[in-house]
Amino acid sequence: MTRPSDALSRSPNLKNLGGAFRIVGWISFWIKAVLGIISGVTVLFAFFSRASNPNQAGNTISGLGLLFTVAGILLLGVSVFWSFRYTRWGRRFLAPSSANAPSKAATLRLLKMVLLTDLVGILVTVIGGEWFVGAIIGKAISQGVAVFSLNPNQLVEPIDLFVIQACINTIAGQFAGVVASLWLLQRTTQQRPTG
Repeated sequence: MTRPSDALSRSPNLKNLGGAFRIVGWISFWIKAVLGIISGVTVLFAFFSRASNPNQAGNTISGLGLLFTVAGILLLGVSVFWSFRYTRWGRRFLAPSSANAPSKAATLRLLKMVLLTDLVGILVTVIGGEWFVGAIIGKAISQGVAVFSLNPNQLVEPIDLFVIQACINTIAGQFAGVVASLWLLQRTTQQRPTG
């Protein structure tokens, strides 16, 4: 049983909050899902295209950069689940029985968990992206030497830039999650008129 101070008001505002959770949940779900799938496919394509080419032994698509980027994409996948959960949460607000409506404390816990997931995802993906950018800058600096040595491992290739694009897409998806969660947090905590 929820305390009166903990319960969200049972007024038209509750229905508005439920509608907001459903709409924002679906919008952020699709934004994150599309960007996450594109990023995942891009990183897989880059990894397998490099792994299948024996001449590319010392490539950019390896090591900690790949680990952090994949972790960021996986955290974006978790965030996609949380966005879907928003739609179910909004449905609970819209239920005719007030016993099924979530409390304000439970709603705030959900929003904080999603925010934390997205912020950690952004941090991890930025670390992976920085790793790749550093490797590409190293290749670009050594390209003048690579032209004379004909070492293909020292040339910046388009696939290197696709991985950077995957990192940016992942960060954009997580940023969309942060914006959605902050907007819902503001809607949940704003003062509602009684009566």
